[in-house]
Amino acid sequence: MTNALTRHGPLYIRIAAELRAGILSRRWQPGDQLPSEAQLCREYGVSRGTVVRAIEILLQEGLAHRRQGDGTYVSRPSLHRQPGFLTGFSHSVRDQGRVPTHRILGFTRLSAAEAQQYGCGGPAVRLSRLRLVDDTPWALHNSVVPEQVAERVPALTADGVELLHAADFSLYQAMEEAGIHVDHAEELLRARAATPEEAALLGVPSGTALMAINRRAYDAAGRIVELVETNYVGDSYSYETRLTRDRGVAHMVSQVADRH
Repeated sequence: MTNALTRHGPLYIRIAAELRAGILSRRWQPGDQLPSEAQLCREYGVSRGTVVRAIEILLQEGLAHRRQGDGTYVSRPSLHRQPGFLTGFSHSVRDQGRVPTHRILGFTRLSAAEAQQYGCGGPAVRLSRLRLVDDTPWALHNSVVPEQVAERVPALTADGVELLHAADFSLYQAMEEAGIHVDHAEELLRARAATPEEAALLGVPSGTALMAINRRAYDAAGRIVELVETNYVGDSYSYETRLTRDRGVAHMVSQVADRH
């Protein structure tokens, strides 16, 4: 960082511009702590109020976030999804001009009794992965695939497990190549706190808010092909939907209001 600010514009805007440039050039990576307000005051020779206004700009732009009592951190750019379009993680990331990779955390075979707790009616395989975007930990994926599906996907068989370790491996693509087509899915979204183990893998403090998404994916015949729980760091995921008001309910409310 340099103290040589440009000559035009308010100081807080110029400081924000330098901090923004540092974030976008990846001088500070997602999850990194930015210099403290006191450090920035000394560096730029300005008041705390000026620094606070500069940081507020970054907060409003979504480039940074505050942790109460701990400072300001670089945010993870949000992956944006529109409901109604069923795409895999890798495809979504590439569509946004970024690079998806993963790390295998576990691959196990489940008995029918073990798979039952995940909502699967028979034996299955369980694949646990840490998903990364531009080499930054982004999400935890725990997929349960019914045995009759897994045995058709080379990467999910005993002889092809090494295929899972390819940096560009995509489960949905592997299924498509095996002739298994994901037709539709049901999703449930909820917020929860990261466990210490999850936080360590994702590089965030324990208790950080996660967006948990439970998906049941089906083929065209209505057979389950995957049950997956994905946990995203809360500030790294956004979800857009369109809501339509129930005209029938609105009409009933209007009639009740008219009678009174």
